[in-house]
This record gives sequence, C-alpha cells and structure tokens, in this order.
Amino acid sequence: MITGIDHIVIAVHSLERAISTYRGLGFSVVEGGRHPYGSCNALIGFADGSYIELLSFYEDSPAHPWWALLHERGGGLIDFCLATDDIRSDLDALRAQGVDCGELSEGGHARPDGYQVRWLNNKVGGSWQGLIPFLIEDVTPRDERLPTEREHANGVTGIHSIALATYDVGRPATVMAAALGVEGVAMTYDVAGGSGLRFTVGEHALDYMAPSRAVDGPLAAHLAGNRPAPYVVGFATTGPAQRFDPADTEGVRIELV
Repeated sequence: MITGIDHIVIAVHSLERAISTYRGLGFSVVEGGRHPYGSCNALIGFADGSYIELLSFYEDSPAHPWWALLHERGGGLIDFCLATDDIRSDLDALRAQGVDCGELSEGGHARPDGYQVRWLNNKVGGSWQGLIPFLIEDVTPRDERLPTEREHANGVTGIHSIALATYDVGRPATVMAAALGVEGVAMTYDVAGGSGLRFTVGEHALDYMAPSRAVDGPLAAHLAGNRPAPYVVGFATTGPAQRFDPADTEGVRIELV
C-alpha cells in the first residue's frame, strides 16, 4: 500500500551552490555522497518523514534517467517518489494502467558508520516520467535511510503538497485513482492559472493541474517551455506563509503554507 510522499528530487548543476542556497533559505542540509552511476546528492529531512534530495552529477552520465532533465530541460523540481510497503503489488497496479514503470531494482549504500541501508525502487519512463511517481520500499528500517536532522530555521515540518502540470488531467488521474484506491477532488490553483484534481496520499497531497482555458498564466508557460511535470511544492511550516522566487531556489517554485 502506498503510504505517502517519500521524497522529491531537485536537480542542480552545482551541488555545493545548492547546499548553500537551501541553507540560506532556512533548511538544514545534510551532505550525502557519490553514487556509482555518476550522481551525487545532499538531503533535507523533515519531521513528517519525507525529504528533499538535492541531486547533481560529478561526471558525465547521459544514460542516467535524470541527466537530460537537468541538462536539456533545465533541472529544478524534476521528480518525486511515493513510499510503499508492498512495491510489487503497487507496481502491478500502475502497469495495469499502461505506465512504463521500469524494472524493480535493489538499491543501497553504506553509511559512514558502516550500516548498510537497503531498499527496492523503480524508475518511471517515457511521457509518464515526473507525472506519475516512482516508488520505494525499504528493506532496512525506513528511519535508517532518512537524515537525522529534521528541524529547520524556517519552521518547515514536512511536505504539504506537490502540484503536477499537465494538459490532460484525466490521464494521470485515472492512474492515481487506481493506484491509491481513491478519487481525486476538484480544486483550482488561481495563482498559476490552473484547475484539476487533488489526491490525498497519507499526510500529503498530489495536485494534477491543467491550465484554465481562459488564462494564459504561469502553469501554461511552464508546459509550453517543456519543463518537467512537477510544478510547485508546498511545505507545511510553523513559521509565516510565503513564496520563494524560483531565481532564489535553483529553479524550484516553493510555497510555505
């Protein structure tokens, strides 16, 4: 069963600069490490158990599924992952809807203390990438995979919602209704000039948004620019509500709510 948003992926050209940027925004950033397939990361963990992965590349890796999203489509908020306790069953549900889910693979890494963290995950391909989440199931206890530092100067306690940009809300909505066992609830997102459906996923929400016909707004511009499907991420905070300019966040639309 899918239990909630596990993490979001923000692709950046300079990991060092992104770490500095997000610390300047009031986030506690934990430096990660290098992966054998050319990428490197840093993590921002939250009290609700979700986290941000800041991802970059230390060497050319054009075969990596996120390489082109950074170098050809501008990076920023490129993907997101949902946590599950039965990944095989949930992948079957997505595949039954025609989603290119990729193969299930084993992942893991050794922490500095020698503990071997292990998980199962997949990648979503084709036109579904970034619109339909990839999934992860922990083999070792989930808490062992997450950053231990989960308090932030800006008061953020977790992910509130992710809005996904699409011209056709019905297509991904049908997939997610089948995967989650719930129907989406109609909603509008006036700031971006869009409307669509919200799916509640544990403590979080997924909003599938299409541009309103009469509005030539930010959501329409995002789609016209061939940007990755994730449009904006909202974070729950104990501090003041605010919006950050993408120019100040490595290209990510962020709202604190």
